[in-house]
Amino acid sequence: MINSEPNIPSSNTQSLDAKHLEEAFAIFYAESQKLEAQQSALQEKINQLSEELQKSNQRLGILVNAIPAGVILLENNIVLLHNPAMLHFLPSLCIGQPFDIPNDWQPSIAPGEYVINTLDTEDSRPLKTVQVIRIDDGIRSYIQIQDITANITLHQETQRENRLSAMGKMAAGIAHQFRTPLATALLYSSHLCDDDLAPDMSKEFAQRLRKQLLDLEKLSQDMLHFISNRPSKTILVSARQIIDEAIASIQALFESNHVQLKIEWDVPASTLLLVEPKSIPNAIVAILENALSVSKPADQVLIQAKVESKKLILNIEDQGPGIASTIIDSLFEPFSTTSANGTGLGLSIAKNTIEAHRGNIAVENSAKGAIFKITLPISSE
Repeated sequence: MINSEPNIPSSNTQSLDAKHLEEAFAIFYAESQKLEAQQSALQEKINQLSEELQKSNQRLGILVNAIPAGVILLENNIVLLHNPAMLHFLPSLCIGQPFDIPNDWQPSIAPGEYVINTLDTEDSRPLKTVQVIRIDDGIRSYIQIQDITANITLHQETQRENRLSAMGKMAAGIAHQFRTPLATALLYSSHLCDDDLAPDMSKEFAQRLRKQLLDLEKLSQDMLHFISNRPSKTILVSARQIIDEAIASIQALFESNHVQLKIEWDVPASTLLLVEPKSIPNAIVAILENALSVSKPADQVLIQAKVESKKLILNIEDQGPGIASTIIDSLFEPFSTTSANGTGLGLSIAKNTIEAHRGNIAVENSAKGAIFKITLPISSE
């Protein structure tokens, strides 16, 4: 027969289960106390960090508002915030609007620099140059705009004073350079005044006189180019076009002297320079003329063109004897030449032209000859 009565736990079993339950509740309570303590400590730390962050943001805000440069924070190119100084550059800037460089800001020579016409404002200077620095970090961007007009003016004045100082030092050189062709021209002109001079001799003296006067004109033009300051009219020009124009101007002279002119390109076709369209090719030609003057037939002059760190770099290497140690430090100074026919102004003018475009030129001797290195900023526009 099957027993239908339920099994009833004994009193010992019930007592054991109750004890286990009490122990479980005790453990739960202890762990709960620990979690509450940890949560309290964590909340206290959060409050402390929040307070420190708030104080740090306040100090940062005071600092950003105090600096004279304008600062903008963008998110997806939308203005999130800006400091008061930014309104000095962009009076109509509003939070929540897209950010763009104003259309009336004209790109300057160097990347990230713009010239602003301030004739319609109370600014005492008709033109102002600003520098725009943009840092992108994901969807956020940080933009700084600062007025660098005073720095540029100081740089130009320093360059001008250096040139005037150089002009003073080379006064004796100028007298020497003018004296010989001028004396020769006076001699030929006196012969032309002779009534007994034969017609064929008269024509020859006239041609010689013309040559001396042309030499004097070139020398005077070179000195005017040397004393000039910054480029007057700049446009965006392809870097390849600039180099091609320089090569085209002097290629025939290289061929007539049986010297090979070779170029190695590593310059994207989209590379642009903001330059005077003629002055930079002329500066490159002056360097190439110097390389040609020290080259022998069958020698090679190599031009290496490349782009590094937003700059165009031209290395011009010849196979000549190199630059003498006695003049290498003064090579770019006026009338610093070892050539009997040169004036020594070509390299000086080239240096002034390149520096006026915010570039740089340097020279050093190599195992084969001499290397001239020209560096020019690439336009970002």
